[in-house]
Amino acid sequence: MTTMNAIETVLRQPAAQATGWALLQFVWQGAAIGALTALALLALKRSASDVRYVVASIGLALMLTLPLVSGVQRYQALTDDAPAQASAAMADGAIISTPIARSGSEHLDERRAATIAEDHAARPLWLESVQSIGIEPLLPPLMLAWLIGVAALSLRLLTGWLWVQRLRTHGVSEANEACRRMTARLSRRLHISRAVTLLESSLVDVPTVIGFLKPVVLLPASALGGLAPHQLEAILAHELAHIRRHDYLVNLLQTLVETVLFYHPAVWWLSHRIRVERENCCDDLAVSLCGDPVAYAHALADLEALRSGPVPDHRIAMAATGGSLLQRVRRLLGAPSSHTGRGPA
Repeated sequence: MTTMNAIETVLRQPAAQATGWALLQFVWQGAAIGALTALALLALKRSASDVRYVVASIGLALMLTLPLVSGVQRYQALTDDAPAQASAAMADGAIISTPIARSGSEHLDERRAATIAEDHAARPLWLESVQSIGIEPLLPPLMLAWLIGVAALSLRLLTGWLWVQRLRTHGVSEANEACRRMTARLSRRLHISRAVTLLESSLVDVPTVIGFLKPVVLLPASALGGLAPHQLEAILAHELAHIRRHDYLVNLLQTLVETVLFYHPAVWWLSHRIRVERENCCDDLAVSLCGDPVAYAHALADLEALRSGPVPDHRIAMAATGGSLLQRVRRLLGAPSSHTGRGPA
C-alpha cells in the first residue's frame, strides 16, 4: 500500500501531470497528422519513392515533436501556477480587518481573478471540456499504464538489439574474395566512405545489414550458393543502399518513436509506410546500379525461394526481403497495382 501511495505521489508531480496531458492531447494530434500525411501520400502516389519516404518521415517527426511541445508548455503552466497559488493562499491568511488591508486584499483578489481569466482564455476548448468531465483524477492510472507499455516494448527492443549484436559474432565467417571485391566496387559507386564488412552467416536466411558506424552485411550460405553472380550483385546493391541512406540509424530512431507513442494506431500505420517506402527507395537504387528491373525482380523472387523459414521481425536489422515482396516485384515490373514511381532523385 505504501508503495502504491508513493507511485501515486510521483505520478501527481508537475512533470508527470504535464506528460499525461501531452499524451492525452496527442490522441487528436496524432490522428490529424496521420490524416494529413495520408492525403499527402495519396497525392504523391506517382512521385518518386524517396519523395514519399521524406513526407512520411516528416509526419512521424511531427508526431514526436508535438507531444514534446505540449508537455513543455503544460509543465511551464503548472510550475507558474504553483507560486501564484501559494502567494494567494498566504495573502488570504494574512488579511486583517483594517480598511487599508481590505483594500490591499481586494486589489490582490482582482489581480488573481484577472490571472485566472487569462489562464482560462489561453486554454483550448477541448482542455476545458476534459477538465469539466473530471478526467484529471484518471491521469495517474493512465500514466502508470503508459509506463508499463513503454517498459514492455523497451524490453522487446532490448532483446532484439541483443540478438542482432549476437549475429555479428556467432555462426559467421569471412565471405569469399569475389564477393568482397563486388562489395567494394558497389560501395565506390554508391559513394560509401565507411568500411563495410561482408560476412557469411549461418543464422540468417536473407542478406541483412547490421550497424551504423561499422556496418556489417551478413550473407546467408544459401544465397551464395543459390544465386547467380549478377543476382547476388543486385541483392548486395540493395543492402549497400541501406548503408548509403543511413537507414539503420533512422530505423532505430523510428523504433524508439513506436515505443514511446505505442498507444496510437496512426504511429504504427505511418511507421509501416516509412518501411515500405524505404524498401522501395533501396530497390530503385539497386535497379539504377544493375540496370535491369526484371533481373532484379527475379533475384528477389529467387532469394525468397531460398529461405528456409520466415524472417524474424527484429525491427532493427535491415533485410533484403523486408516489406511486401509481392508488391515490390509488381512495382519493379510496372504492374497496375504498384506505385509507378520514377527513378531515385
